[in-house]
Amino acid sequence: MHVSDGFIRFSVCVVLLFAAGFSAQEQMSGRIVGGRNADIKDHPHMLLLRQDGYAFCSAVVIGIKYALTAAHCVYSVSDLKTLSLHGGSTTQMGTSVVFGVERVLIHPKYFESTNDNDIAIIEISNEFSGHENVAPITLQDTEPYMSSSPVICNSTGWGIVNTRTNAVSNTLQVGTLRLIAQKTCRLQWHPVVITASMICARGESADTCAGDSGGPLVCDDLLYGIVSWGSSRCDKTKPAVFTKIFANSIRSFIRSNTDI
Repeated sequence: MHVSDGFIRFSVCVVLLFAAGFSAQEQMSGRIVGGRNADIKDHPHMLLLRQDGYAFCSAVVIGIKYALTAAHCVYSVSDLKTLSLHGGSTTQMGTSVVFGVERVLIHPKYFESTNDNDIAIIEISNEFSGHENVAPITLQDTEPYMSSSPVICNSTGWGIVNTRTNAVSNTLQVGTLRLIAQKTCRLQWHPVVITASMICARGESADTCAGDSGGPLVCDDLLYGIVSWGSSRCDKTKPAVFTKIFANSIRSFIRSNTDI
């Protein structure tokens, strides 16, 4: 992970994108502000990703041995022995099940400069099955029909909950968001490019923030996205951007490496 001068890493994944027309203060990868306390029983797919014991991103259980996270969370990790996944606990400091990391597969067409195809597969050395409050989530396979009725989703994480103090949450947070049409998202983020591998969502009172990277966007009990990037202000002024699970480039990458 690269941390820009002027930003402090509070055991979270903070990656800045210096896109045309935007300063470091405008755009930040990673990032649930304005959410509410959640129970891991309702989100058993949720994992905390640690490096050398420090929490910095999230991940999502998708199979017996596989989890997904954002590529930018693990792109610079050279020693997999420093990584561990923690599941089954609502709180960061609670008793959790620890899973060792066997292999990390980063999307071959991930571009750090744009966060295109921002996804990685984590294969664990043991298994996710047989543990309380640890279970996979089903992936969304098809493009949703964007009718007049909004698609309501939620995103979960242990990231920053107060941008003034950079305080992270010990308790798992959940925020409600609704999907934003691709065309609308592109207009609102212009000139930053929203690619075909991205999907956008916005909350009335909640937004993802630093430390939520790699976490899920869940709609209709299906995994639609992985937290990728958004506004460093975490104040809903712009849509949050997620890696689109059902994008052809993303879904084929997952299927070819996991049979899921």
